[in-house]
Amino acid sequence: MAKHALSFLIKIVLFAAIMLIVAKIIPYDDLVDFIAGRFDFQSANELTALIWGEPDTEAWESLHGYVSILINTLISIPLLSIIITAYNTITHKVKPSALPQEWAFSTLRRFAKIFAFTLLFCVLFRLLPYQSIFSERKTYSTFSMVAVVAFNLLITVTCYWFITKKITIKRSL
Repeated sequence: MAKHALSFLIKIVLFAAIMLIVAKIIPYDDLVDFIAGRFDFQSANELTALIWGEPDTEAWESLHGYVSILINTLISIPLLSIIITAYNTITHKVKPSALPQEWAFSTLRRFAKIFAFTLLFCVLFRLLPYQSIFSERKTYSTFSMVAVVAFNLLITVTCYWFITKKITIKRSL
């Protein structure tokens, strides 16, 4: 169990490092501007309201941030798969002819995992009754909001682990 947790932690740190390197090295700001420019203010406001659950006062800036994170993720996941496939090739002696297929499947799996985890995070964020704890009329400190997001992230990780455990148990039977 500890070996799997350490491997998972290393992959998360590696992914975060790759995302930072991609953000620093690869110039994709023009692509972000192009994609964000396809939205008018009304549609940008609707999209950010869909994500936040309430109207966003700075919809353009939020939209640019979301598109930038999306593009960074779309670049970083294949790079992470290349690194992990290369490591698996060295440690497990994978045949060179199987490398493209292994890379493609690992990339698609990682995209599916990121999508499922993000969807689960958003669903839990929307469904858990945070409004019973936090009043809409008050403003709260940054620490309070970070605590709510961290709590939701903890619940998401737990649910994701439980779901994947059930899937692997069903698949192994």
